[in-house]
Amino acid sequence: MAGKRQSGSGRQRRLLGLLVAVAAVHLVTCPYTKVEESFSLQAVHDLLYHQLDVEQYDHLEFPGVVPRTFLGPLVIAVVSSPIVCMLSLLGTSKFYCQLTVRAVLGLGVIFGLWTFQKEVRRHFGATAATMFCWMTATQFHLMFYCTRTLPNVLALPTVLLALTACLQQRWARFIQLSALAILVFRAELSLLLGLVLLLLLCTRRLSVTKALRHAVPAGLLCLGLTVAVDSYFWRYLVWPEGTVLWYNTIQNKSSNWGTSPLLWYFYSALPRGLGSSLLFVPLGLVDRRAWALLLPALGFVSLYSLLPHKELRFIIYTFPLLNTVAARGCAYLLNNCKKSWLYKAGSLLVTGHLLMNAAYSATALYVSHFNYPGGVAMQRLHELVPPRTDVVLHIDVAAAQTGVSRFLEVNGAWRYEKREDVQPGSQHMLAYTHLLMEAAPGHLALYRDTHRVLASVSGTTGVSLNLTRLPPFNVNLQTKLVLLERLLRPS
Repeated sequence: MAGKRQSGSGRQRRLLGLLVAVAAVHLVTCPYTKVEESFSLQAVHDLLYHQLDVEQYDHLEFPGVVPRTFLGPLVIAVVSSPIVCMLSLLGTSKFYCQLTVRAVLGLGVIFGLWTFQKEVRRHFGATAATMFCWMTATQFHLMFYCTRTLPNVLALPTVLLALTACLQQRWARFIQLSALAILVFRAELSLLLGLVLLLLLCTRRLSVTKALRHAVPAGLLCLGLTVAVDSYFWRYLVWPEGTVLWYNTIQNKSSNWGTSPLLWYFYSALPRGLGSSLLFVPLGLVDRRAWALLLPALGFVSLYSLLPHKELRFIIYTFPLLNTVAARGCAYLLNNCKKSWLYKAGSLLVTGHLLMNAAYSATALYVSHFNYPGGVAMQRLHELVPPRTDVVLHIDVAAAQTGVSRFLEVNGAWRYEKREDVQPGSQHMLAYTHLLMEAAPGHLALYRDTHRVLASVSGTTGVSLNLTRLPPFNVNLQTKLVLLERLLRPS
């Protein structure tokens, strides 16, 4: 018995190592971030490097469309601060501090996934839990996003712990964590976690009175915490997630950022997010307990589809639930593989679908590597310009949105500016020693006589099929950004 226990423990450690290793590969392959991640990443930077000097914080100069909470960045900053302090003492580039901060977030998500997986193991068996880990590791989006400082990802560990508490029938903990996730991080989680709660109430596993007894104090505490902390950092009385809810849902202004058809989540986002694992979801319903996971997930996606503005990351919380159902389906085939050739064929499909997921993930990660020209340009700048040079750099919007962050401002003697109130070609722009700007021919022509091209940085414009090579596709690249250096003025 002891030998079997040790063997099972070793397998579990290997599965945990698999999740950590895959997340690390995604992090190292795409170390830069995009505009959607910028608030939380800049906030972590400012908490680490400016601490209580709030007037130096990036969000006061670039507040964004709606305020976001500082509680998530605050937790990441506290956890990562010992490593960041050590790296600073060793004189390491701040770029590695950015990797550290993102790694801390990724480990938080993996902790949530691993805790949830333990309950999957307890309810559905070791085979289902193992398949859950392999599915999660081979799918692209969850592993890609888990280290990205998006509001949805910051909420994900709390959501996973809440769902775990629900499976453990720890109702008070479930309600408290749900309140934290909804009131602090993402208000739309009231749909997902609210549906879970409704299911508990309808099946009489939880009474309304008991639910209110836990929900009211938890809600007041979480609301008071976010209002107190965020009002301090934003310098005015604010409940960030309430403001976001009003902007996105009541005013429906999120539509300004693009709209998608009603069923887009079902025919585009879920197939891409789950890959071929989606095919095993119906089979997982052979276990009646899987309905309790599937119904809230599908209900959430259906209700959230009513908002015109859609992004895959908005429904990322449903992926672990749907993966659990799919994993139960795979376990059904694997556990019965010796009974008939049909089950053996199904077991081969299980293995084959993991290989398909992995191939898709590798392709998507390779293509995504070219999506951050701003970060690459900042790296090139510090490689090409001697560190003792007097540099005043202007970073335009296109660069700031595709990888530039304060963690990449690695030379303390240089000045980095992202001002948006200066006109291309103006005298103010000519005062900068270096310009990092979009490769727009009209704007580049303004600097033909005053600057030279120091570097050009390409980015992807899409993928085209090419059956004459392996892998059978081409990544179409185009110059996205240009780094200009001002010519020496005549004496």
